[in-house]
Amino acid sequence: MNKFTILFGVSLFLASTAHAEGFYAGGSVGFADATLRSNSQFDDPDDRLFVIKGIGGYRVNEFFAVEGTIIGATNDEYDDGFDGEADVSFGALTGSFLGIIPVDEKFELYVKVGGYVGESEVDDGFLFFGANSVEEDESGLLWGAGSFINFGSRKQFTIRVDYEEFDTNTLDDFWAVNAGFQYNF
Repeated sequence: MNKFTILFGVSLFLASTAHAEGFYAGGSVGFADATLRSNSQFDDPDDRLFVIKGIGGYRVNEFFAVEGTIIGATNDEYDDGFDGEADVSFGALTGSFLGIIPVDEKFELYVKVGGYVGESEVDDGFLFFGANSVEEDESGLLWGAGSFINFGSRKQFTIRVDYEEFDTNTLDDFWAVNAGFQYNF
């Protein structure tokens, strides 16, 4: 009975990885926006944070992937809505699960959900009532959606576009849009 259970479990595992596509790595750039604790939304394009992201993951099959990223966002001339400019930055390590919907052979859509561990920093004397700097270690949820455009003889190259939203404390309503490239091994 135990041999049958082990054999059945191994068979299920191998069947689920039969369409495995393997590891991938890449990077992207983009912009982000947030609401600071003052609840002032900054919609001026000059106030966007510049984002850079490194990506690594494993594509389990055509419908599922596991991904990790390192993300950094900064703007040293962010308008605080009151007396001028603030230095704003965000950095994090993330882990996510991706659910992938193949639209055709080259185009795919995905949704992602995961978590992050990182740090937010805002350096502004007025916004936080005289405090020169607020630096907070954070962790929380992230979610998003995006698309893959695959090309190459074996679909080894991918252009990707991402939208992500982070559940942060210092930077409320923090979202990022990125475009980049990934190589599928």
